[in-house]
Amino acid sequence: MTTSVGEREPVRLAGVGRRYGSRGPWVLRGVDLELPPGRLVRAVGPNGAGKSTLLRLVAGVDAPAEGRITGRPPRTAYVPERFPPALPFTAHGYLVHLARLRGLRTGA
Repeated sequence: MTTSVGEREPVRLAGVGRRYGSRGPWVLRGVDLELPPGRLVRAVGPNGAGKSTLLRLVAGVDAPAEGRITGRPPRTAYVPERFPPALPFTAHGYLVHLARLRGLRTGA
């Protein structure tokens, strides 16, 4: 798929799976998903269903153990549910911190 300047393509997950450790249990397996640009998408499910793992994969924080993710924008961010005690961030403060690490000014 070819996109013109300023146009974004969807993020696509094809057969994506994630496990922790080479022989650990699969947290996600066989995920096929298309996330259209500019759309709000909600992930719902019980604790342990893999929602946070899916978000980390889409943001590029973790790599899939199998499958492919394409179309990810060059700049993505993930706000974890909990921060380590040594990092007393709010969600906004964490995003500003990530932006500065990637060379963006606070206004951006």
